[in-house]
Amino acid sequence: MPDARGPILVSGAEGFVGSHLLAELRDEALPLGVDVRDAAELADAVREHDPAAIVHLAAISSVAESWAQNAEIWAVNAIGTVNVVEALLRGAPRARMLLASTGEVYGRAERLPTSEAGRVAPLSPYAASKAAAEIACEQAARAASLDVVVARAFQHEGPGRDERFAIGSWTRQIAELELSGGGALRVGDLTPERDISDVRDVCRAYRLLLDPSVPSGTYNVASGKKVSLAEIVEQLVRMARVPVGVEQDPTRLRPTDIPVVWGDPSKLRAATGWVPEVPLERTLADALDYARAVVSQESVAGT
Repeated sequence: MPDARGPILVSGAEGFVGSHLLAELRDEALPLGVDVRDAAELADAVREHDPAAIVHLAAISSVAESWAQNAEIWAVNAIGTVNVVEALLRGAPRARMLLASTGEVYGRAERLPTSEAGRVAPLSPYAASKAAAEIACEQAARAASLDVVVARAFQHEGPGRDERFAIGSWTRQIAELELSGGGALRVGDLTPERDISDVRDVCRAYRLLLDPSVPSGTYNVASGKKVSLAEIVEQLVRMARVPVGVEQDPTRLRPTDIPVVWGDPSKLRAATGWVPEVPLERTLADALDYARAVVSQESVAGT
């Protein structure tokens, strides 16, 4: 782990991954608590805390919504990352920076499962902004010797995923259908196949990548397995406590959906020993239980 000079700052700590990462890092972590678009405030915070490392999670991360938020996506994901890089170079140049990127940067990969050597060819505005963020970090590493780890995290799920994302939407819908006695689960295209990890496994990978003994560079954070979205829906429907049907909703179809996103985590495993520990069934069950708790609380509050 990073040395004792300072804390591990976490940007975007209030988000889905951030809450789990704070739990993983415990007392070592400190939420950054500033808007990464505010370069001056960000620089002040870095100077004040003199971190041993920073995990840069802050981003607009919905692929589906990125098509309608192009300018904002670039302002937060790309320029925000440049601001983090500049703040570190000026205020904590010895700190390790971990950029949470995405397996989406590979686009329609030519080779599956895809290693870090795969061509970067993003299709969505979200993936393109993350590829730009990677370039900003890599340039700082080359030109100014900033210690950077780029973690290309493939899809990760678990308790707390919100309904802007497919699995968050499905678990929320099922929880609501359980209160009403059943009905139809509205879905988009279920033919794509995805490499899905548990968010808690991903956060454990981030913690391991913060160790200064792990070489800087780019690492896939992936399960190394693929599963169709149809299989995910089948598992969730089996977990439902009421009869649930499945209906395709045209409004849930994406402009560009990659048929297969599947990562090769061999480099990460070799460098850190990391392997996924949480089975997909538990990931889905925990996500559904979380949605049930939220829907139940909302139901009580509304009565």
